[in-house]
Amino acid sequence: MAGLNFLLIDDDPDEKEFFEIALKKVPFPIEFSYASDGMSGLRLLSNPLYTPDFIFLDLNMPILSGKECLVRIRQLPGYLEIPIIVYSTSSYQADIEDSKKMGASHFFIKVYKLDILAETITKLVSGNTLPFVLNSYTL
Repeated sequence: MAGLNFLLIDDDPDEKEFFEIALKKVPFPIEFSYASDGMSGLRLLSNPLYTPDFIFLDLNMPILSGKECLVRIRQLPGYLEIPIIVYSTSSYQADIEDSKKMGASHFFIKVYKLDILAETITKLVSGNTLPFVLNSYTL
């Protein structure tokens, strides 16, 4: 399998570090990019030389919320089919339903176990059929 390109859009640098460590446990080559807020993420995605294979998007961010960012990403040319996984601490049903309506591929409730995060990413990359809501109870 050729290397995949992942983008994490999350305002928490600790989340970036945790995610990056988990990616090292995934048995596929992955290039990792990071944007610290929605506007930075949109700028990166607007670059015609950059197209990620998977986007992981936090909901609760300043400046531009994850929901607003999700809608704007789906409006970018070429971004209707790219998987966008909402990656959030929220487990509110309204956030889950809104994310699905706005075009999220999955809603992944953040877990703080590296092995679970790495296993979930491995399943996503492998094309396994997974439920819309991903958490430590559904995996």
